[in-house]
Amino acid sequence: MLESVRQYFQDWSDACEYANECAPDLSFLGNGEPFTAVLFIAAVCYLAWAVNEAGIRRRVIAHSVVAPQPAGELKAVIEKLHQAPAAQKKLAA
Repeated sequence: MLESVRQYFQDWSDACEYANECAPDLSFLGNGEPFTAVLFIAAVCYLAWAVNEAGIRRRVIAHSVVAPQPAGELKAVIEKLHQAPAAQKKLAA
């Protein structure tokens, strides 16, 4: 089995060297056309933007899933904060 695979690749390599066309055919891109380069740069910029936006959305979702504290706990903390300055004023007088 491995011998037949090796022979296939050897034949392909020999044909490639004989035809002098070992590189893939990229003629559809158009050599020297400036719009191809501009299109490629635009595609890379869009890909970078899309990855960045996805990361921002993931962070927003992760921060918005914070467990809310019960209202009773918050009210108790707020009451303690408001009572502390009043108690200090009474002690100072």
